[in-house]
Amino acid sequence: MEPLEFIVRAGPHARVACPVWVQLPVPPAPAPTLRLFDDVGNEIPCQSETSGVSADERLLLAFIVRDLEAHASRRYRLETGPPIAPVVEDVPPESSGAEAVAGPPDAASVVEVVPGADAQASGALAGAETSPVRGEDASTVEAVEDAPDQAVEVPRVPREKLPGVALTELPDGELAIDIEGDHFTSYRFSADGQRPYFHPLVGPTGQSVTRAFPMEEGIEGETSDHPHHRGMWTAHGDLNGHDNWLEGYGKATIRHSGFSRLVSGPVYGSFDAGSEWIDRWGSIAMTDTRRVTVFNVGPNERLVEYSVRFSASHGQVTMGDTKEAGIVAIRVATSMDGPTKANPDGAGRIETSDGAIGEDEAWGRRASWCDYSGPVAGHVVGVAIMDHPTNPRFPTHWHVRNYGLMTVNPFGLHDFYGDTDAHRGDFIIPPYESRVFRYRILIHRGDVVAGSVRDRYHDFANPPTVELC
Repeated sequence: MEPLEFIVRAGPHARVACPVWVQLPVPPAPAPTLRLFDDVGNEIPCQSETSGVSADERLLLAFIVRDLEAHASRRYRLETGPPIAPVVEDVPPESSGAEAVAGPPDAASVVEVVPGADAQASGALAGAETSPVRGEDASTVEAVEDAPDQAVEVPRVPREKLPGVALTELPDGELAIDIEGDHFTSYRFSADGQRPYFHPLVGPTGQSVTRAFPMEEGIEGETSDHPHHRGMWTAHGDLNGHDNWLEGYGKATIRHSGFSRLVSGPVYGSFDAGSEWIDRWGSIAMTDTRRVTVFNVGPNERLVEYSVRFSASHGQVTMGDTKEAGIVAIRVATSMDGPTKANPDGAGRIETSDGAIGEDEAWGRRASWCDYSGPVAGHVVGVAIMDHPTNPRFPTHWHVRNYGLMTVNPFGLHDFYGDTDAHRGDFIIPPYESRVFRYRILIHRGDVVAGSVRDRYHDFANPPTVELC
């Protein structure tokens, strides 16, 4: 492969620590190891991965653009050299319980920017081609195939202090994610749990920004309400009439069905996980595939991209109109709670992209992002969830409470607006079609201003462009 040069243009927004994906044609086998240099000769950590689309396979190069001012540009040179390679456990989607995550746009013969960490709504480092169709409630519509029931057995490896972002599957249904040797979070999918979730979410100060209860009980100062609020999770309170939000007897569940992709590397770690939504009678109502990508953006923040493809693989799906839902739901640490009747001195602060402050202004309102900040162990930290413009019903509504809950909920219209029609917010996925939702989670120091949340949103919604030299 000949050396290749390209220019990254920031556009009207400064890029502090912005993930960039560049789409390349796949070179002849054996694929070379790639090294990336900036315009002053500094070597930049980079990571490449094939798309996994056999009919038109592509190579996706990822790296982090740092400290690029608005309207500025930077030239990069891509060469072959000694290995700086990710560790990839790549299992063909057809052999797992997880469906393929949708592929990227058609490959070009020249370098092309692939916006966002999941390559336009689903990331597409593995999966089938898409045929997008626009509709009233859908930005992406795609036929899906039934997946086998069995899960893939992913080899477990010893947990080591590895550089970059390292994924390690541990016993008892846990996928540990470490950044530069420090534990960031674990994806927990034990068969005896109600649904998969992430716990903890360790922020840049080394403390968890999510509540430990109910996974850990008896911690002084922690609240113990809503035991179904577990770290960060995905759930819905009315799926074909079944409650998959609350926990306990008679409630629906979500069952982990397997990993189809595990990637560790210097720039990001990522996985594709399949889930089966089980109704209260034990039948599969819906399946989903989650692509979660954790970026190595530095010690002052944590950055996660979270895409979910909901698939009506077993017949039509109705995601009902209810506030009790969250495509991404987070229960923040109790010390971050806002003022409540039980705790009128709560120091937490809710703020949205539209300038709404606190639960009274933000609950049920639409916004492209929502941030929850407050003190944790003597430091102010914040968590922002960002809604991508390609998502159905963008900008989303927010089910966000002063007692510590923040969820992305584009469904609960009759609750949010006080409608008498309890079905105006119903979201229907026709049989054998799917819908993709894509979000970014930024865990930052300080409040919205200190975390530059408003500017960082544009890394997600309006990424820099890449131009071949």
